[in-house]
Amino acid sequence: MVRILIADDSRVIRTRVAAWIAAEDDLELVGQAEDGLQALELFERLRPDVVVLDIEMPRLDGVATLGQIRATDPHVPIIMFSALTDSGSRMTVASMLAGASDYVPKPISFQVEDEIRQTLLARIRALVRPSPAGAERAPRVTVTPSPQRPGSPSPELIVVAASTGGPAALGAFLAALGRVDLPIVVVQHIAPHFLRLLVDQLGELLGTDVAIANDGEILRAGTIRFAPSRVHLELQRRDGRLVLAYSDAAPVNSCKPSADVLFGSAAVRSRRTIGVVLSGMGTDGVTGASAIVAHGGLVFAQDQASSAVWGMPGAVVSQGLARAVGSPSSIGARLRTLAAGRPTRVEAT
Repeated sequence: MVRILIADDSRVIRTRVAAWIAAEDDLELVGQAEDGLQALELFERLRPDVVVLDIEMPRLDGVATLGQIRATDPHVPIIMFSALTDSGSRMTVASMLAGASDYVPKPISFQVEDEIRQTLLARIRALVRPSPAGAERAPRVTVTPSPQRPGSPSPELIVVAASTGGPAALGAFLAALGRVDLPIVVVQHIAPHFLRLLVDQLGELLGTDVAIANDGEILRAGTIRFAPSRVHLELQRRDGRLVLAYSDAAPVNSCKPSADVLFGSAAVRSRRTIGVVLSGMGTDGVTGASAIVAHGGLVFAQDQASSAVWGMPGAVVSQGLARAVGSPSSIGARLRTLAAGRPTRVEAT
């Protein structure tokens, strides 16, 4: 049985969620809290397998409650269950950066309640019992690395893939990486209305140039660009420069944008690409990672211990594509050392 604690100041919501869980043979609701302080008390006493947290609660809100739980237990899955108001959305993104495992929007009408119920129950199961089959279902790849040039070529760009649990992993990775003389391009699977908020908050936290990529934008060192929602992002070379380009091709791995599309184009355009695969469900990124390795680049993957879901990075590791496996901060620190030896800017031909 998966033991669940829910914290929400709405009795209606608690009652609905309790009914959803009671109907499932493998789930058990062990505690209900009306606010964050009560949630902390129940968490310490009950030690549930997963916590479902409301964002806006009296006495102690969901973000603060999340922080206190994370201080004592960095691994328990925590799902933010929030209303999609402006305030709720901003706080949801803040909670994801602070370590929330996932989020599910609250039902706003009876018409969507069944969809929300299915989503919440699926996220609980995926986070508490991550399927080891994720790596096994990864497409089998055969990698024939390109002949290495003499010496150790310095990196030209970093491409990153992330999904469930990705915002927190991204925050830790980018903070440890710091400001480097390299461009960074990210595919983060996230709901469209959260993407802009995530980009804005990362920009504030990092104090650097973070933005959603524009079609035709020249890729410049020291910038961080995110793939927009609902389009693929590719890299092209024009007049010796790397350029970001949109693609309206069909979804890949049921994803749009897809990390495989970004990684594959980066591998072809540059033999000095570094790929980083962070926490996420599924296998998006493994085919692109194989292309990076085949073209002489390097791939790093988040370890299982620090991942909310070890699907995407686990698939890369299972294929033997990762040069190193570690926490997001350890990967960031290692890449900072690699980037420090880079002699030229990305615009150079």
